[in-house]
Amino acid sequence: MCSRSAVLLALALVLTACQDMVVYRAGQDYVPLDTGSSWKYLVDGDTTYREVLGDSSIGGRLSTIVAEDFLPGFWVAEPTRVSRYYDRTCNLGGQDYTLEARYGLVYLFPFVAGNGWSEEFRATVVVLGNDTIPVFHRLEAHVAGVESVATPAGTFYDCYRLEMHEEVYDTDTSVTTWTEWLAPGVGLVRRLSGAVDMVLAEYRIGPASE
Repeated sequence: MCSRSAVLLALALVLTACQDMVVYRAGQDYVPLDTGSSWKYLVDGDTTYREVLGDSSIGGRLSTIVAEDFLPGFWVAEPTRVSRYYDRTCNLGGQDYTLEARYGLVYLFPFVAGNGWSEEFRATVVVLGNDTIPVFHRLEAHVAGVESVATPAGTFYDCYRLEMHEEVYDTDTSVTTWTEWLAPGVGLVRRLSGAVDMVLAEYRIGPASE
């Protein structure tokens, strides 16, 4: 009887600890967009940079400018989701046509291992008078687990591993699959796409201290 009670008590303690970690992770920021934040990554001996520059407005919404290798992108962070602005065009006959100009879902909160989300966009764009281009864009994500990740910037714990898949069809075809690891309070610490492995080398969250 005592042995069974001890087992039940141990199980209860383990379950409580697991629930505490779930609550802890749910309260963390896995996609920080604080102005002044910056990240430096190593990719096969090269470097790539990401920096949060500040607020802006595009597509009728207040957004945050996130520059990737100095090219600006526009992101919106909400309590349950993070979206980015997709702006794709094509040039036919010397004229530019808009294929996609919208905010699309990237991350859906809270992250829960085993869960996932997806969003797709469809449109038909009229070009050159009466020709048309069918446009399709789909992003899928799956929360594969919680892991520790070692990088040149340090070892990060309680990282969510996300399996991502994106398909884009219009005048061209693009299908991309990758894995990324997001650390609490830091954001993206590793991204693996095929043989291309990008790992965090340096980072700063928030503005530089004087």
